[in-house]
Amino acid sequence: TWATGISGNVQSFITYSSPSGTNKIFAASNNAGSCSIYDVSNFGAVGAAVATGLTSAQWHSAQMATSGGTFTVAVNGSDKLKIYNGTTWYNVDSTSSPYAITGVSTQNFADVLTHHRRLWFVEKNSLKCWYLPTDSIAGAATQYDFGPLFQMGGSIAKIDTWTLDAGFGMDDYFVVITTAGEIAVFSGTDPSSSATWELNGIYYCGSPVGRNCTIKYGGDILLLNKDGLVPLSQWLMSSRVNIKTSITNKIQQKITDATSQYAGNYGWQVVLNPPENMLFVNVPISATESHQYVMNTISGAWSRFTGINATCWTFINEVLYYGNGGKIYKFWTTQDDDGNSIATRLLPAFNAFGSQSQIKRFTMARVSMGYDATFSFSGCLNVDFDQVTEPDYPYNTLSTTAGVWDAGIWDKSIFGGTITPFARWQPTLGLGHYGSYQIKTVSKSSDIRFYAIDYVIEGGGIL
Repeated sequence: TWATGISGNVQSFITYSSPSGTNKIFAASNNAGSCSIYDVSNFGAVGAAVATGLTSAQWHSAQMATSGGTFTVAVNGSDKLKIYNGTTWYNVDSTSSPYAITGVSTQNFADVLTHHRRLWFVEKNSLKCWYLPTDSIAGAATQYDFGPLFQMGGSIAKIDTWTLDAGFGMDDYFVVITTAGEIAVFSGTDPSSSATWELNGIYYCGSPVGRNCTIKYGGDILLLNKDGLVPLSQWLMSSRVNIKTSITNKIQQKITDATSQYAGNYGWQVVLNPPENMLFVNVPISATESHQYVMNTISGAWSRFTGINATCWTFINEVLYYGNGGKIYKFWTTQDDDGNSIATRLLPAFNAFGSQSQIKRFTMARVSMGYDATFSFSGCLNVDFDQVTEPDYPYNTLSTTAGVWDAGIWDKSIFGGTITPFARWQPTLGLGHYGSYQIKTVSKSSDIRFYAIDYVIEGGGIL
């Protein structure tokens, strides 16, 4: 637990990073329709809210540095635009001071993006955007109507910057994504001049899921829609029916079921945690429950995290945080789950062991793992793609001789932290053409590693 004492349920984060390295985290919460913003930068109970009397806690923000300083600009489609300069929050409308935006009501801004030294805003429930002069966080806003370009209607769900070479040069494209699934791609810097602003193409990709449906991934954009999580570079060069372009193709049925059942729930978000090589898709099952599909960005393998009922996530200071209820949690920092044990379930891919037609009798399995503190595990054999049967409660407990911090005797107890490998044969019983040995673990102190499973098998006939 990182921050407590927030009134209501946290629904979004707003972050600020200064050139001096001073980073701030703010959390917006909804308490039965009365919304507030809290400073959650520090550990412990939060102080008084920095903003109250708001009508929505679902904020979107962007940061911009100008000659006047570094600023975070935040909008939510209901309340006045907010600007934070590192010390003070300002409400901004057409007559406010010291910052004012004229030509449009800032309460209608539902999304914000910094693109080519210019702030862009999405007008809610429309196909229109507004932009400010370059290097400006205020001033006269100019409307750009994308409506005539789109044939399927809807409204703008998201705007983003797409960089094909992972840089920030003149090849940064401006991307407009509609709720109907159409995408318009523009190149150039000045939308007021046809000489420096060009439409590169309009594409159809399927309806996006949620307003936090994109994330920068290297030089690409990952888009979450009804077909899964797709790199924009591959999607716009492929047919929609080719789901192999999707990063989620290995869990296609799972992600399709989730987007079909829960697409209307608030809390969908794509999150990147680079230090741990993790890519998250947050799936909001309800207002109080969610799970995450998590990909290892090195291997491309997927898993599912449960019991982490996050509504929103943010990555700052090289750390991932999430909001749940009236609390903020710091993620992936200890071997326990806020003082509780972490339970895992691993079911490797089913294997035919050289013959798909021959039946096998499985008699033994040797589990090879590593650990650095006490943990428990159990296993069972699953045959012929059975994913229902699970191991009994973990009963094999492995301990270490390492001393326990704050309890071991200095200069006598053994320091922990070294991974100890072990291999143990387990009796199994099963008949089938395909087999896989499933493992469960429980621990709140150990770094557990999985290495391999060896099998003893008796071959049978094909009938």
